Amino acid sequence: MKKISLLAGVLFLSGCSFNAIEMADEPTVQVNDLADPEADGVINARDKCLETISGAEVDNEGCSTDLIEKVRVKLLVNFDNDSSLVDTKYYPEIKRLADVMKEYTTVNVSIEGHTSIVGTAAHNKVLSLNRAKAVKTILVNQYGVDASRINTIGFGFDELLFEGNDDYINAQNRRIVAEIAGGKEIINMKWNIYSVDEREQ
Repeated sequence: MKKISLLAGVLFLSGCSFNAIEMADEPTVQVNDLADPEADGVINARDKCLETISGAEVDNEGCSTDLIEKVRVKLLVNFDNDSSLVDTKYYPEIKRLADVMKEYTTVNVSIEGHTSIVGTAAHNKVLSLNRAKAVKTILVNQYGVDASRINTIGFGFDELLFEGNDDYINAQNRRIVAEIAGGKEIINMKWNIYSVDEREQ
């Protein structure tokens, strides 16, 4: 009886081993396309927008989540008190805007100048406009953006970020804002374009 049981056990193990070898010999068939050439986190098998711009926010189907008609961008350009001179250390920030305009060739930009409440309203209107024009000059002369695509406006202190009159508040209120407009060509980017709300904190 022991010999029969032992033989049965050997045959059982042999059968299991034989089946495992047969399964391993069968080639694995790749049914779905798991590639993600856009690196948007959505594999081709379920990506319905295969030509999404690199870096764009996408939904679960790989399509851009938002087509923006107008974007407001705060340029991190600071000015000395009562000055419209742009320090060269801020040129990379302005170049960032120029790069966006070169990529999206049909968009236009409105450069807004804003000031603190120091000084008269009339003086600050002129000062803020001169600051906006200074940024425009750099976009045109330094980075080759067509001047016809750039509008400038000076708001003075009509649109303050913060009420008050101390050094910190005045520095925050002295700012440049770029409003980019151009149909629905600009795609919401994760890191290339920042909203005013995010950058004016």
